[in-house]
Amino acid sequence: MADGESTTPAPRRRPTYGRPAPTTPGPTDGSPGAADGSYGAGGGAYGAADGASGNSAPQWGSSFGSAAPGSDRSPSADGSVLASGPLPAQPPNSAPPRKRRGLLPLLIGLALLVLIAPITAIGGLVWGFSSLGGDASDGPTVIEGSTGELEMSANQMLILYVPAEDADATTCTAEGTSANAVTTVPTSGEVTFGDGVAYSQTMGVAALEDTTLTITCEGTDAPAYLGPYNLLSVAAPMLIGPIIGIVAGLIGLVLTIVGIILLARSRQA
Repeated sequence: MADGESTTPAPRRRPTYGRPAPTTPGPTDGSPGAADGSYGAGGGAYGAADGASGNSAPQWGSSFGSAAPGSDRSPSADGSVLASGPLPAQPPNSAPPRKRRGLLPLLIGLALLVLIAPITAIGGLVWGFSSLGGDASDGPTVIEGSTGELEMSANQMLILYVPAEDADATTCTAEGTSANAVTTVPTSGEVTFGDGVAYSQTMGVAALEDTTLTITCEGTDAPAYLGPYNLLSVAAPMLIGPIIGIVAGLIGLVLTIVGIILLARSRQA
């Protein structure tokens, strides 16, 4: 070994934590540290020891875990460095909005309950009575005397009236050419026709087969009737319309309740 050369190996440069690396060139004379015996600026020395070698145990100084000037990090209780400042921008929530369940059944149920059901029921009654409109404005056909006859085909019907002033004391009968040719249904109600005469309903007569209908009334000499009308054209709309209206209303009510329940559950979810 040449004279003048140091026998002490140059110390290995150790990293500092929380501080930038030293920029001052290290000593060239083989001494273990810089002029002040420390690596980097700070409170305590990391590698300073007994002055003879840089291999002694490190002394944990205040420079470990400390933040560099201008840094946005701060040491935590255990010495680790925690990042501070605003959080990174989060990606936007691209999930589609949740569809509300129960809205479609609710709308359909309300439409059936509020619109379809009453329109169908009222429409059936109007359709059934529309065939009676012309005769109602002109007035019924009056039977001269207390008895009269007219020809009726199967599935035809008529409505029998008597003057309102004779209604309490009048009884009427209707018979066909055979025992089962016609059927009668008692009715009631007072109506004033277009001719200004008030009449009271006494019965409805329906023919089950082609027959000659004989009408006999006691207590009045001026019975009258409206018809004959086709039974299906009058009775069918009066029956089918309200039945369809009732069914549509029930279905609409059920759908409305189901829609409300499903909509409430989807909002809670």
